Amino acid sequence: MMKVIAFGEALIDMLALSGEGQRRFLEQPGGAPANVAVGVAKLGGQARFVGQVGEDMFGDTLVRAMEHYGVDTSALRRTADALTALAFVSLDDKGERSFAFYRHGSADLLYRAEHCPADLFSRPVIFHSGSNTLTEPDIHITTLAMMQKAREADCLVSFDVNYRHNLWTAGANAREPIWDAMAAADIVKLSREELDALYGNEDKLVRQLLETGVRLILVTDGGNPLNVHWSGGSTQLKPTNADVTDSTAAGDAFVAGLLYQLAKQEIGPETLDRWIEDEASLGRALDFACKCGAVAVSRYGAFDALPYQEEVR
Repeated sequence: MMKVIAFGEALIDMLALSGEGQRRFLEQPGGAPANVAVGVAKLGGQARFVGQVGEDMFGDTLVRAMEHYGVDTSALRRTADALTALAFVSLDDKGERSFAFYRHGSADLLYRAEHCPADLFSRPVIFHSGSNTLTEPDIHITTLAMMQKAREADCLVSFDVNYRHNLWTAGANAREPIWDAMAAADIVKLSREELDALYGNEDKLVRQLLETGVRLILVTDGGNPLNVHWSGGSTQLKPTNADVTDSTAAGDAFVAGLLYQLAKQEIGPETLDRWIEDEASLGRALDFACKCGAVAVSRYGAFDALPYQEEVR
């Protein structure tokens, strides 16, 4: 089985809990790429996380949690120069989230390409990242450099848009940096909400991405049909029905499920197109990924909500 390497932010979600007239917060390890790494490991895959956290209590929590779930943290750096990022999360009565991020100058933003272990891409892997490491110039350069290194090493590259508008400075143009990263990937996943907010027209965006060489584009929309596009066609898939308790990590669970299936079948850049064109194989993998998301939304948390293999079955 191929290894999945997830690069980017690991942070603590502080989930707001109301009761007894006082708001309290439950500490939950998370961060989109970290969620993907944990998701792959909990399914039984091989996962490695690359990034940086602070030498503080929250960094300690993240390292312990990732290692508990079987993630290789040998490439996770610790720094005394900055603190681990925090995200305060509140849920509405439908389980939908709103965020307040405490991430200015945080440890994850200080990771640089030269911190990357020399042997990270010594053998083909699946490399995954997202847009939260595009929000500032230096970490943007680092992310694109890591994606380029992965491509040069004949690795499959995955990118999740995972757009959080309040992580970008007021007036910042997120469309162009996110476009650059999407165009550098083999697989792109974005939600309907993100597509509408950033680009507007699905057909136009899909056409342009396919022209750049993106091989598989996935547009999720909660419980509505999943739109799937590739150079030879498109299809839709109805997600598994789910009772939504907390939508945190739903997209990350979906991505983890898909990357686990690709890693299990050892699909690389040279075999991806044939795999996609076998719609039965593609459909089974996406159905599995949707079920991973359905399990995740049925309970609270990020790492904790991600499913084990038997829960998906």
